[in-house]
This record gives sequence, structure tokens and C-alpha cells, in this order.
Amino acid sequence: MSTKGGTALSRRNYRLASDTDKPKVTGIVNEKLLSDYLHHVFPASSKQGPASAVYRKTLTFQDLGAHLEKLLAEDTVAEDGKDQIEGCLGPSTVVLDHSSGFEGLLFVDDDLLGVIGHSNFSSIRATTCVYKGKWVYEVLISSQGLMQIGWCTLNCRFNQEEGVGDTPDSYAYDGNRVRKWNVTTTNYGKSWAAGDIVSCLIDLDEGTITFCLNGQSLGVAFSNIKTGPGVAYFPAISLSFKESVAFNFGSRPLRYPVEGYLPLQSPPATDLIKANRLLGYLKTALSTSIDTQEEKIVEKESGTWHLQGEPTVLVTLAHIFNHFAPLMCKVYLVEDVLMNFLLSILEGGGSVDEHPFIHQLLDLFWLLMEDYEVNECLKQLMMSLLRAYRFSPIIPDLGFQVRS
Repeated sequence: MSTKGGTALSRRNYRLASDTDKPKVTGIVNEKLLSDYLHHVFPASSKQGPASAVYRKTLTFQDLGAHLEKLLAEDTVAEDGKDQIEGCLGPSTVVLDHSSGFEGLLFVDDDLLGVIGHSNFSSIRATTCVYKGKWVYEVLISSQGLMQIGWCTLNCRFNQEEGVGDTPDSYAYDGNRVRKWNVTTTNYGKSWAAGDIVSCLIDLDEGTITFCLNGQSLGVAFSNIKTGPGVAYFPAISLSFKESVAFNFGSRPLRYPVEGYLPLQSPPATDLIKANRLLGYLKTALSTSIDTQEEKIVEKESGTWHLQGEPTVLVTLAHIFNHFAPLMCKVYLVEDVLMNFLLSILEGGGSVDEHPFIHQLLDLFWLLMEDYEVNECLKQLMMSLLRAYRFSPIIPDLGFQVRS
């Protein structure tokens, strides 16, 4: 809720006034100046080439919706329509298989990505397997006790004494005892601690499995693993009583991506491009004003813009948020786009209070997003910041934690 001149203005009443009301709402801006401003905020894509002159026709708020949709339609990635990536079998949304792929008693989180052991030695695998190519997933270590993390085939049978790495076609890293397991065991890697992130890599073209700890490779753990027709590997873990971890198969950006290796769950490529493009439009709109007396467009610092400022800019922002707000309800986009953008503002130093742009952006969220959109976006943002705080490497000045 915002107050201008003593009049309460709710986002529902304000959000994109009717076509007949828009000229009144936007103030006295001549048609050419408004068109130049809108083309400045929403430039035609470079893909248009010489044909971009078509986009330079007079642009008004009545035309802006169609213009913006056309620009965003260019960002559609064909791969998003594929339900399955070559070399990977299973649901496109990868989670832990709590219905049939487990042994022992476990507590699985509501998102089916976090798990706590609740018996002597419990095991669980993911819903998706890989049979060729190079793949990676991450495990966020919540406790530093006895766990064996790695890969297994569908034929592996576990019990309360034998888990991942204790059978012929399963392979595991154990950072508690600093060992690797495949029926027999040898020393390998480094000791892990709560807050560490283990990356589990499998190269089915070369037949190797490698583990990384907080982005640092521990070296090839296993070579000449079984591959070929009928052989596919699932992410899997065995953990003792009260031990807990959280998996990231790609539903969120990987903390330590490895070149050449793909997450088991594909990122939302089209939505990522759209969200970043819309964020660019948002920054341009907030750093541009219209001088109606001089009849020109003026560049300024985005942090100096105020919610009670030019109505032309506010209506422009409402158009942007019509597309941006739904995207900000998705966890991957909140973490990859919004959180990283907010943290980048702080990189120059200073607290949040010293960066008015952050306050302006949050004010716009309250004004131009629906209640459920604001709630979901801020919930995902808080969870992402908490994960970044909890699972960032600990350095002497706690710089990563302070930043989050």
C-alpha cells in the first residue's frame, strides 16, 4: 500500500489501469517522447537486425503489452519442451524415491530433497538414473556423521548393515571415515563437516566416478565402472541414525558447477533468459526519467528513483511486473536471478540501509505483485539466503555468512 497526496493506492487498483485511464494516469508526456522512452526501456532485440526499424513505429502503453510479449517470445528455448535429456531416464523433476527406492526408516522432507536417517543404516536413491554422458549432483551435509554418498544401479539391494558402496555395482564416498567404498574400502578424500557440499560426478563415457568437497576435486575415486546396455546409475545415499543431508539435483543452481557435467534436472532455460531480460528492463526503467519541459530522456542513478515519482515510469514498471512477478515464485529463478542480483548490489560494501535501490525494489514488490506472489517470492528468497548462510565455506572473517 502506498500513499500519494493522502490517497491510498492499492496494487490491485493500480495495476495496469484501463486503456482509457492510462493517458490520465501517465501525466503530460507527448506521444513522441513517450514512444522514445518506451523504445529506450524495451529496445528491439539485436536478432531483428535491419528489420528492427519495424519496431520503431510509435509505441504507446496501449501497444506495450503486445510489444513486450513479442520481445519475450524470442527467448523461448526449444530444449525446454523436451521431457527427457539424452542419457538420463526418469521424471524431469528429480527427487528422492520415497515410495520404493529406500531401505530402513528415514524421514524425508516435504520437498523430497532432504533426508534424515532414523534407523541403524538407512539407504535411499533418486527417482532418475543416468546411462551415458557426464552428470553431477550436490549433497549439502547437515551433520558430519557416518554416511556413504554416491551412485548405485537398480540391482543393488541394501539392508541395515550394507549400504551404498557395500555392493558390487554401487560406489560411495565417506567423509566421516575419509574412505571410498565399492565392496572393499581404501583411504580417499578429506574429512567433511556440517555445512560442506559434496559434488558427486559420474562420467559414463570414460567409466569414472569423482567426488568434490566444496568445489575442490578429491581426484578420481573409481575407474572402469560397469557401463553399457542395461546399466544405469542412480544418485544414492546410506546414512546412520540422526544423520541428515539435503540433495540438489538441479532444482536450484548448483553451488559448484563443474564444466562439462550436467545436473540431473535441467535448469529452466527459457524462464532464466526471460527473468534476466525483465530485470534488465527494470533497471533501465528505474535509471531513466522523462524531462517533460526539455522533452528529453534523462539518465540517472537508479537509487534516486522514488515510488512517488513519475507515473509514466510506474505504469512502465507495472507492465514489466506483469511478466516478472510470476517468475519470481519459482525457486530456481529467485536464487539464480533475484538473490544474486541483490547480493551483487552489496559487493561494493555497506549495509542494506546504505543501498536505497534495494528498498525501492522491495517497495515495488509490495505495490505491483499480488499477495500470494509476494509471499512465495520472499519465502523462497529467505530460504535461499539461509541456505547460502548455512552452506557457505567458513573463512576467518565469516565474509560469506555476513554477506548472506
